[in-house]
Amino acid sequence: MASFASSHPLDAPGSAPRVVVEALAHRSELAALELREAQEHGLRTALIMGLAGLLGLLGGFAVNLAIAAAVWNREDRASILAAVTAVYLVGAGILAYLASRRLRTWHPFSETCRQFHEDCACIHDVIVSSAR
Repeated sequence: MASFASSHPLDAPGSAPRVVVEALAHRSELAALELREAQEHGLRTALIMGLAGLLGLLGGFAVNLAIAAAVWNREDRASILAAVTAVYLVGAGILAYLASRRLRTWHPFSETCRQFHEDCACIHDVIVSSAR
């Protein structure tokens, strides 16, 4: 049985199929690692956004009630509450911009893609050089 395993073409130290199989195994390990990193990144971002939204809602309710109670007897209370609402909307816009910028600058599997392109270039060079 041992002699059969040693005569298998994939067991030869410099065989091309063995190199390809090992490279694919390494790339799959890297992809799995980057997938875990992507999951952690997404989870942390979702958690931050969820907490920011919750705190924003709670703070907004509290501030609105306090402002409404403070200006209730004034004639311009609607203008004051509209201004506070505008401030909230500007804050929400800024947070949405920051979240979208964070998502645009994030490149999942960047290292796996880079190494895959290098592998393809290397394989192409080997094929071209062996065809000569």
